[in-house]
Amino acid sequence: MIALFYKKTPYAPLLLLLFAIAVKLPLFLAPAFPVVANEEGALFSFFTTWIATQGPAAPIVFSILTFLILLIQAIYLNYFFNRHRMTNRPTDLPGMAYLLGTSLLPAWNSWSAPLFINLLILFLLTHLFESNSLADIRKPLYNRGLAIGLGFFIYPPSLWLALWFVFSLLIMRPVKIQEVLIAFLGLLSPVYFLLVGLFWTDQLDLFTGFFTFSISFPDSVPPIWFGGLLSILFLPFLIGFYHIQDQVRRMLIQVRRGWTVFFVLLLIGFLMPLFSTTPFTGWMVLLIPLSVYHASFYYYTSFRIFPLLFFWISFLFVLLNQYSGSSGKVIFGLL
Repeated sequence: MIALFYKKTPYAPLLLLLFAIAVKLPLFLAPAFPVVANEEGALFSFFTTWIATQGPAAPIVFSILTFLILLIQAIYLNYFFNRHRMTNRPTDLPGMAYLLGTSLLPAWNSWSAPLFINLLILFLLTHLFESNSLADIRKPLYNRGLAIGLGFFIYPPSLWLALWFVFSLLIMRPVKIQEVLIAFLGLLSPVYFLLVGLFWTDQLDLFTGFFTFSISFPDSVPPIWFGGLLSILFLPFLIGFYHIQDQVRRMLIQVRRGWTVFFVLLLIGFLMPLFSTTPFTGWMVLLIPLSVYHASFYYYTSFRIFPLLFFWISFLFVLLNQYSGSSGKVIFGLL
């Protein structure tokens, strides 16, 4: 299976589609209405409620939209990875790793606010990697700040992305203080328009309801399954990280900085979901940086049987957890 994605081919979208059908079929076997947590953003809650009220076909609509969004994210991740030459040669492994990673838990394979935040992350990554070639980044910076501000109304913990974005911008190019202020102005713009709307409708008392945070930690889970999940996620990451450090001398300076941006995203992404009541679902944001490190693990490991064996172990884990009839409760009964 890895051999099909090892090199970039014009058939990559079709191969990813077939692979996505294989690992994400549970989306269509038992479609259901998504559960919206209290701390989900107003935009996400409104959009989810609107779809849910459209008729009895709403559950399958959620499944189709989730499938398409995940597939588009995987295809774009491949495009982004190859456009910026993150490895020696083009490869379609990041998209495959992303589809496999998002299938490990049903919470990562369903309609949720972090699913949309991953779209925002890909949007911000595109700007960060291309910012060095822009002479004037003031307008793009305002737009990116605005996007992060809107992301808050989808998934409030995503506000942490503002910190990641500023750090990453400093890594990728020299930044003036006024440019950071412009991005901050964009970040505050959605809040300003919200205040104006509430003021004109005499509903200012609702303003504080948009800014509720909670800090929580994951519930206890069966250690054998939790250990298996951590191994599947972080052993390839550690090996991929080692390979990147081994290759860093041969990389262009922008590629080196790009890998640093991914690593900072991994750190911020780990903390972000702790500011919600469903951290396991929120950790879906880790899968973009983890997928690119997994891709380097699959790509650079010279002893080919090892990544192949790891892939099939991960695939078996998906089958046990998603197709066992437990709806993922084998591992996380509270999700």
